[in-house]
Amino acid sequence: MITSFREAELAGWSTRSASYDQHLSPITNQVIAPIIAALGPLDGRRVLDVCCGPGHLAGSLAAEGAAVEGVDFAASMIAKAGENYPRLTFQVGDAEALPHASDTFDHVVCAFGVMHLRRPESAIAEAFRVLRPKGRFVFTQWGKDDEVLNIVLSAIADHGTPISDLPDAPPPLRFSDPRECRRVLEASGFTEVRDDLIETTWTNERPKALLDLIYGGAVRVAMMLEAQEPARRARIHDAILGAAKAHVFDGTVVIRRPVVVASGTKPSSA
Repeated sequence: MITSFREAELAGWSTRSASYDQHLSPITNQVIAPIIAALGPLDGRRVLDVCCGPGHLAGSLAAEGAAVEGVDFAASMIAKAGENYPRLTFQVGDAEALPHASDTFDHVVCAFGVMHLRRPESAIAEAFRVLRPKGRFVFTQWGKDDEVLNIVLSAIADHGTPISDLPDAPPPLRFSDPRECRRVLEASGFTEVRDDLIETTWTNERPKALLDLIYGGAVRVAMMLEAQEPARRARIHDAILGAAKAHVFDGTVVIRRPVVVASGTKPSSA
């Protein structure tokens, strides 16, 4: 029986390595270039990819000349990353208690991982710990105006019912606020803090593919949907599909997913 948010997340991601790679990677890969730009020159730098998922960010960092390692708490994600990039090093590990010595990496990155952590401040503190002085930490989070999440939450609010037996979870949109990103980074000791907003889009020719994205590429909202009784869940699905059809342009569904890219530097005196 799942009793905690961490257990629920781990169980969810452990069964979604393939579907995440199929449905969500085409969106999340759109932030790879901005992350690399936030780090600067990479040739020969040691970089840790936390919550590495199927490994595409790590693979791109390696292609830029970095010596990359990836860590994720889901063994199936590590297996998928190893399958995608067999020459790179990936291991199972906890973002809130990294299995690395202090002052090990020149940079640390975490793409869309903080919202899936019970204690994100601990993960940010761990990134600070394993960074060498002057090293850069970059993480990303869906923005407040993420239309996919807004479509789902609106459909649940209109047609669902509150579910009392889901594990207690941290606020899903906490780091969608750039000010909160900046506050936590600065409180953790980072300097030269930046928060940038970039645009990504989800596109597909089939409105029903939005449901594939939600169930195959997410855990928390999928849990909320799966906990609804069947008749309510069907109405929620209809509302989601209706919203997707409203975003069809020239035969293609186009939905905005703005992303916050937050970053900071470990000071040389740390």
